[in-house]
Amino acid sequence: MTGAVWNARANNPYYRITELVLPPSTSAGLQSSEFTMTFLPHRTGRLLVKRQGQERDTQINANQVIEFEGGTEFEIVNTGDLELRFTIMEYK
Repeated sequence: MTGAVWNARANNPYYRITELVLPPSTSAGLQSSEFTMTFLPHRTGRLLVKRQGQERDTQINANQVIEFEGGTEFEIVNTGDLELRFTIMEYK
């Protein structure tokens, strides 16, 4: 099984921009950031979002943001049949 691929696009003291490629049935792994993280999906799909002991299966839509506050630990899992891509912005 191929894992998640993270590609850095911009990195400076004020913000970071990354692209995430998440194949079907793959987890992005446990994530934590000191910055607020905004995930912008490129297509519609299904995600399992795990954070603070809770799990939520959710339908995502292209261009509908998913946001995590700084200091939050979370994991996202692609539960669909298609590869998902995200542009991720982290900022103070």
